Amino acid sequence: MKSLQLGARAARLTMLLIIALAVFCFSSGSIGQESFKIGVVNTQVVLEGSQLATDATDILKAASERLRTKLDKLGEEIRTLQEKKAKTELFVERAQTADLDNEIRLKQQEYQREVEIGQQALLEKEQELMEPIYNSLQELIVKVGKGENFDIILEKRLITLYVKEDFDLTQRLIGLMNEGNNETPE
Repeated sequence: MKSLQLGARAARLTMLLIIALAVFCFSSGSIGQESFKIGVVNTQVVLEGSQLATDATDILKAASERLRTKLDKLGEEIRTLQEKKAKTELFVERAQTADLDNEIRLKQQEYQREVEIGQQALLEKEQELMEPIYNSLQELIVKVGKGENFDIILEKRLITLYVKEDFDLTQRLIGLMNEGNNETPE
């Protein structure tokens, strides 16, 4: 249901953007009187082609893998305790397995805490690493737009069904991102 709502919202947004673009063109008198230069860029492809973004993604993947390994170890400890309890229950009274129940509960709480802390840390690190890259890309798009007299630059994935290759700035921006950003993220 959420995907249908998101799809409908995206369709309405797309329609509003198209209407706004048409109104702008007609009101500015650019149709038929002067040229109106539109560019498009696929920011996702630019980020995938950016060395800084690739390096940041590698750092995040490594941290995510370390978290997964830690959680796998805790999960295995919980399973071992649960198996021990199951075997013990066959031979002793329920009251005698209370210590194992408590130990299992504490391990499960530790697991949940590690999940929450780890996910939060990953989100914070992603923001720390990627925000400057997003800002740099935004500045670069504005710089190219102003420098090459584009009237508007659109996100290619949002509303573009066809665009002449001359107006697709994606590959050019990948080159500029890699040219101007040779520092490594931390």
